[in-house]
Amino acid sequence: MSTQLINTMGCRYLIAVCLFFLATNSVVAAKYTVLEGGVINGGAVSGRILFDGTPPPPRIVKVDEDVEYCGDDDRPSEELLVNGNSGIKNVVLSIKGIASGKQWGTTDDFVYDQRKCKFVPRMLLIQPKVQGVVLNSDAVGHNFHTISKGILNINKKIKASAKMNVKKNKIRKPGIIRVKCDLHSWMKGWWIVAETPYTVISDENGNYSIADIPPGTYVLKLWHEVLGESEQTVEVKANEGTEINVTLEL
Repeated sequence: MSTQLINTMGCRYLIAVCLFFLATNSVVAAKYTVLEGGVINGGAVSGRILFDGTPPPPRIVKVDEDVEYCGDDDRPSEELLVNGNSGIKNVVLSIKGIASGKQWGTTDDFVYDQRKCKFVPRMLLIQPKVQGVVLNSDAVGHNFHTISKGILNINKKIKASAKMNVKKNKIRKPGIIRVKCDLHSWMKGWWIVAETPYTVISDENGNYSIADIPPGTYVLKLWHEVLGESEQTVEVKANEGTEINVTLEL
């Protein structure tokens, strides 16, 4: 098992980075096929995503609408979540350049909720073309608004305790969709529409694992809504695991 450590610079809300991801229309995604019988002698890449140094205190967002229900206390933003062991949650990691490999982990419909005047989960990982439902579990209405470049654009009011269906094939291609509520400015979220099954999101401890990778040399790509993006070459060997621990900083 080999261990690599990289450092990358980030800055708050890298607009150029987001536009790059939104504009991406990968040829690999269009050609990706599932190998019959699964991946033979596949390898794995795993590790932790860590924050370098002392993380800043959470940015406070103002709650200024429907305060009787949402609460009148301003709340900390969830844009940068770092636990006590420096692990960073919600970093998106993708192995690029895989044309064929394992099956998608799930083909079930997705569910995305608006609960207590926040999006749950903040970061949703889905595959293209899949159908799903956007719930409003709150006793107040929301205006669900997605922003993307040709992936999925919705701007629709959802009444209290109602829902909105997203039909199959409406999510047209891979990329990143920004989600917001036009009635409650603090509500922010992201939909990660994966190119292949080799995309994951780091957990609350900063851990990630990508398995059943066909042996070969690829690019490991990382993206975070505040810390930006980085990438590096990774060699995946048959029946072996490669540990890549990444340190990110503001």
